[in-house]
Amino acid sequence: MPHPTTVITPVFGPQHDRRRVPRLPFSATSVVTEDGSAQIVVAQATELSRFGCFVQTIKPYPKGSRVHLELSDGGDVFVASGAVAYVTPDGMGIVFSMVESHDYEILTKWLARTPRRSIRYTLDAKAEVTTLGSQKEQVLVTRDLSASGCFLKTSAPLPSGSRIRVRISHAGQEFNAIARVSANISAEGMGIEFVEVESNDRAVLEKWLSQEAAK
Repeated sequence: MPHPTTVITPVFGPQHDRRRVPRLPFSATSVVTEDGSAQIVVAQATELSRFGCFVQTIKPYPKGSRVHLELSDGGDVFVASGAVAYVTPDGMGIVFSMVESHDYEILTKWLARTPRRSIRYTLDAKAEVTTLGSQKEQVLVTRDLSASGCFLKTSAPLPSGSRIRVRISHAGQEFNAIARVSANISAEGMGIEFVEVESNDRAVLEKWLSQEAAK
């Protein structure tokens, strides 16, 4: 028997109404497809509410674009139709327009849990860093690693907000991501936040973190 459809919110509802709903820190792989297009954005969702989510990407769809969204976390997959409500240099905010009842149950479960803090694990691994828009490359070493980013040892940290491509090599595997230098800059190095991670790279990262947690 088909699941009844639950309407979460009008796509372009009043902005102040949406802002009253708390947006929780959230880390999940997102796949966003624009209606009528073969283009797909695979990135990381970083905030979630019952109205929508924020997806970090350097290639957001234009404001107003109708999209199909899939979020994957902990074995659950949440699916919704929506639209791009706003675009920033960091990505795009997506407002849900239509959610099936079983997907709404998944959303409710995610929102009910205590937001997770990213646990950092000490990990010395080779990291090749290239500044986007240039050919400048640095070969550094990680000091620690989490699901949302890592700290890189360097005597010449990049400015906060710099966008980089990072490739981390560890245990015979590679992890690639687009990242941004965070405000965590010191004489020892710089912290970076992963902005765009492909699903296969996310699997590698999760494997490394699981191995470190087991230790």
